Amino acid sequence: MTFIPRTINLFSSGMLLRHMQRVEGRFINLWALSYSSQSSLNEGASRPTVPSHSNRVPKTLYRQLLKWCRDYKDIPFDPMPPVTLSPPLVSPLALKRLRGMRALLDRSDAIDSTCEIRDHGHPAHYALYNQDIDVRDNMIVFPEIKDTSELKGVIRSIYWLNNESAIAERERGDVDNVDGEHNAIHQKERISLAFDAIKSCNQLSSTELDNRAKKRQQSIDAREIMSPVINYHVGQIVQHKLNKWRGVVVGWNVEDDNRIEEANQNRLTSLTTKQYPLKSEVCKDERVLGDSLTKEKKDSKVKYTLLLDKNDATIMHTSKYVSLELQDDLIAVEDPFLRRIHSHSNLISKYFDRFDVKGYFVPNKILSYVYPSDRFSGSVEASNEDPIAFSGKSIRKHELDDTCLRVADGVHEIGSKLLPIISIAEQQQKKNDISNKGNESYMSLINALASDIQSILKDGNCPKKLRTISSTTTSSLVKLYNFHLKIGSLLWTHKIHGENKQRIEFSLGEVVKHKIYGYRGVVVAWDPTPFTDVSNWDGLRDVENANEKPFYHIRPDVNDCIRTFGGPRNFRYVCQENLERWESCRNYGEVEFETELDSAQWRWDPDSGKYLPSEEIKFMYAEELGDGEEIMVSCIEGLREVLAGCLLGVRENPDNGLFSMDDLFLLLKTAESLEDATVVQDLMKEIWKETHNKKLRYQLDSGISDLLEGKNERALNTFTSIIQSDPSYGEAWNKKATVHYMNGDMKESLVAAEKALELDPRNFQALAGIGLVEMDTYRWEQAIDAFRKSLELNPWSMVSARLSVCLNRNKDLPKQSEWPWNRE
Repeated sequence: MTFIPRTINLFSSGMLLRHMQRVEGRFINLWALSYSSQSSLNEGASRPTVPSHSNRVPKTLYRQLLKWCRDYKDIPFDPMPPVTLSPPLVSPLALKRLRGMRALLDRSDAIDSTCEIRDHGHPAHYALYNQDIDVRDNMIVFPEIKDTSELKGVIRSIYWLNNESAIAERERGDVDNVDGEHNAIHQKERISLAFDAIKSCNQLSSTELDNRAKKRQQSIDAREIMSPVINYHVGQIVQHKLNKWRGVVVGWNVEDDNRIEEANQNRLTSLTTKQYPLKSEVCKDERVLGDSLTKEKKDSKVKYTLLLDKNDATIMHTSKYVSLELQDDLIAVEDPFLRRIHSHSNLISKYFDRFDVKGYFVPNKILSYVYPSDRFSGSVEASNEDPIAFSGKSIRKHELDDTCLRVADGVHEIGSKLLPIISIAEQQQKKNDISNKGNESYMSLINALASDIQSILKDGNCPKKLRTISSTTTSSLVKLYNFHLKIGSLLWTHKIHGENKQRIEFSLGEVVKHKIYGYRGVVVAWDPTPFTDVSNWDGLRDVENANEKPFYHIRPDVNDCIRTFGGPRNFRYVCQENLERWESCRNYGEVEFETELDSAQWRWDPDSGKYLPSEEIKFMYAEELGDGEEIMVSCIEGLREVLAGCLLGVRENPDNGLFSMDDLFLLLKTAESLEDATVVQDLMKEIWKETHNKKLRYQLDSGISDLLEGKNERALNTFTSIIQSDPSYGEAWNKKATVHYMNGDMKESLVAAEKALELDPRNFQALAGIGLVEMDTYRWEQAIDAFRKSLELNPWSMVSARLSVCLNRNKDLPKQSEWPWNRE
């Protein structure tokens, strides 16, 4: 939504603000940037007058917009997209002046809190003091609008900007610019946009806000009249009695069967005049309602809108992720381990602000407004001294905040240890004077890594009052985790591709042609062996041992694909035996793709007739990088060594000066969303992978890669070899258990998982694995015990859906007295 009304003479000269502020040892009148000095007015400077009718329409529109904001100030709405305005919809002179005023405010050491411009009611306040507003010489971008107060700020800011421009133009005596034809066109455009704004606001109110207010009143009335009948609340976790899936309540409504029947009295089919009224199916049990309920209550039924747990939906083989269910078909979930719901496409975050460890989701402002009488609407966060209970324990909120700060500071300290490695690489570059075109580009990867580290350090410098698990701590952990993955991936792929480089015939960016189908394409990646079984592929019938040949990721020419396959293709996976170089690429130029290559990673070089990859891609695929390659390898290996040392310290030494596993477990157990929990959980998994032996870590990564590609036997041999070298490597045992489980060898899987648990009793992955084995062998009670122990450590784990199944099966099915195999 973009709009800008224009007005003239909003303030009389007596109302002009005098915001005086000391900057660089002297007072500066900020308002002098927008207004002529008062002395110039007193000197009798002539000023053109503007006809009053030119001000009437903009002022009327301005007042209507503000009235709309007042009328709907209490009704929340979904955030509106950012508003971007540029000339002529906003005056460039006004933008320039606003930038100057904001710059002075940013430079000042202190701002007078009593200054009139600090008043939130002043139209300049939002434009001057909201740091999220991007102001440029030719553009102003307001951030997304979350409520009517921010919308009001945008309206008043735009009104004020153009009013200031008009006043300044008249002060200069620029009559032509004020009254001329050019300005009249601009004013017409701005007024037209204001009308569009009013239309948009009215459409919002008629389609959403009015209905929202009406539904709010209906929910209030229903709670007052039918409180004993409406059993569940928005944010509460319930389970379907028959289908056994869980869900969280996102809404409810009460339907009167009498009104439904009346509406159906006139509903006739196209084949007969017989009427088919709906039958009342609810409230038949008088004992539920009690003798005191009225006939109206008995004839009403409650329906709930639910977000289903996606893991439950998968296990129960239902495609629904949102469901409308009768109250009689639902039951409240009392088990605390089953109350954390994983929604499809992260729908939870759309309706709820957070999960409260007491066992419910806190509705967002819209749901809280519509259902104000529901138990969990308007829930507030605990104060510093309020206890936070979880897993049978409790801590004070300030203790949790201290843990968050300690983790954020620890991540910052890790970043500080990484930065010198980058500095050494930069110094080596200067010392060796690597500055020619062929070698200077390798520093782009080093610079990118330096930028990542600076981003980690930046989070650690945030004001402490702003640092919470949901903001800076989570952001710090995300950046550390991603950087750790990036460094590990760079080194592992560089090594694995370097070991197989001699088998590769085509380089990255080279234009090739398929021998059988004849289409052209560009090599963007390659694998030493295919990542999947290709033995039954049609195009490989004449290729011996195709599963042992190199395979290439090809981006094909779209026109060739249309001729060959009858339609475009974005990607092809081709065996090396079926490719040949296309020597005519210099004559024909670039390949035409269905979707263009990432310009940050690839560029066409007409001289060589190839696409040149970025230095990061070159490094990953062991392409030659010139004289700087040795420096780059040394730098990345140094970063990897520092990261491994820090993460090992977190796991093995609680007094490492960073943070401890205890801190991470506390964050995991008190996480207020699946996203926060996933960040902590993923970092803990990386910590468990670390070892003092770099060779074994490389082998572990290779085994995990084989496991992900379905090469289970090769992965099992790798993990077995690692365990023989180091029986204390817990993650190797855990991955070995995973392979055995996937192969159906439950006994060996259980043995390996128990060994991993013996090495680390808090390994929730091993506990989950034990639960899966017990569940698949029908030992429901043992599976329930293992899943509960895993969820106690990692409450957001997906095994909550498996626990729910086991609890239901344990009740409904006879217990299995013996294992299907001999445990001994």
